[in-house]
Parts: sequence; structure tokens; C-alpha cells
Amino acid sequence: MLRHLAAAAAASVMLAASPALGQTPAAPPAIETLSVQNRAVELQVWPAEGEPRAVIAFSHGMGGAPAAYHRLLETWQAAGFTVLAPLHVDSLRHPDRASFNGATGFFARIADMAAVREAARQRAPGKPLIAAGHSYGSLLSAMAGGAVTVAGPLGDADVDAIVMLSSPGAIPGLVTPDTYRAMATPSLTVTGDADLVPNFVTDWTAHRLPFDGAAGTGHLLLIFAGGDHALVANADAEDFALLSGATVDFIAATTLGDTPAAARLAALQADGLTVERR
Repeated sequence: MLRHLAAAAAASVMLAASPALGQTPAAPPAIETLSVQNRAVELQVWPAEGEPRAVIAFSHGMGGAPAAYHRLLETWQAAGFTVLAPLHVDSLRHPDRASFNGATGFFARIADMAAVREAARQRAPGKPLIAAGHSYGSLLSAMAGGAVTVAGPLGDADVDAIVMLSSPGAIPGLVTPDTYRAMATPSLTVTGDADLVPNFVTDWTAHRLPFDGAAGTGHLLLIFAGGDHALVANADAEDFALLSGATVDFIAATTLGDTPAAARLAALQADGLTVERR
């Protein structure tokens, strides 16, 4: 299996178009350290003020870093959610990046996110747990929500909802035709009709696969006209308000029984935005 995962993880460079690493948070997150498989993992924390409504475990895109997503993570923080985001070994900012290849980096990501979810349970016991991610990171979110890759079932029964930004779609050698059929956890998938990565993702509709293939109901898909692979970080003010507001309302409606949030989500529409529900 390792040989197949190595090939698949090498192919996952198609998920490497992450938001610009040069972006920095308006207010730097708290920095903590997790011990994971004898590795010290940097954990960036955006703590909610007071008792959190929910906790979000966020996984960045290939080569990226949590700070590149600060605009969205700060929005979640302001909405009362605590965000926990590790720096994965494939990050261009990780000091030991050269020590990992595609396969070992993939398993390191799996271990990172398992440890982050455990940290979330300890930090806010009984609170909703959301698995979120961008691009390659959204594959980890899908897996936590029940998606089964060739690495086997690695779902976390405590995950209450999934947020996938530029979802993983199809990754040859890693994602099988049945991968998303096991994903029954409520999910939000965000993409755009320009969500491409040259030489790797040539048809943006590949990002629909988790939504189209997921089990059961409770799945929401947002498609932004002109939205590219870095939409989550580079959206203009209007699109960012739609994207971030929808993520907050999805989490609140799905995991907290927030009736006004559910009503806003049900009425969601805007020029240049396609909304599909299952």
C-alpha cells in the first residue's frame, strides 16, 4: 500500500496551489505544541472569546500554512468557534519538510489531525467538533467524516460536520470510486468554476465529487462564478462575505440547532453563486 500512497501523494501536488504564504494574520494566533509520533507539531490556535460554541480542526493545503487562511479563521473565531490548525510537514515553512516524502507526509497529516481532534475534545468537551480544510487538507476533513481512501477507514465518530474548501475530488491511487459513498457526516463543499490546477485539475467539476458521492442527506455545495483554487484566501469582499457567512451558518445550523442560521442558509442565493443541496 505504501507504494500506491507514495504515487498518490506525489500526484497530490495537484492540490498544491495554496493561498499566498506571505499573508499574515491581523492578530497573530496563539502558538502551542503537540507531541505527535515523537514529532513536535506547531499548533496555531484562534480561541473563541469565552466558552466556545464549537471547535474547528483545520488542515491547510499542500505546501501552505494556517496563516494564509487567517481571514476565514478569524471570522470563525469571531463567530464563537475555537480554531485549531497544525503546521503540516509538507508546509514550505516547516523546518523538517525535506525529511518527508509524499507517503510519509500523508501519514503525518493523518496523525496530526487525529491529535488535533483529541486536543479539541480535551479543550472543549461535549462541544461540536468540525473537520475543515482546504484542498489537500479537505481530504483529511472528508476522511475524518467517514470517507474511505486506500489508507482504509479513518473516520472519527465525534466529527459533527465537514467543511471542504476546494475539495480533494479524485486522486488516482488514493481516492477510489467508493471513497465518498461512506461519507455520511453533513458536509459543505465550496468550489468555483475556475478552480483549476494546471496539468493536474483541468476540469473544475472534479471538486464536486464529495458532494455528488456522499451518503445520505445534509450536504451543501456552493459554486462561485470565477472562483479559483485560492478563493478562500483571495475572494473579494462580496464573495468572502458570502463564503464565510455560509460556513458559519452551516456549522451553526448543523451542529448547534441555530434556527436563524438555518433560515439564512435555506434562503442563500446571490448573483454568481450556485447553491445545490442533497
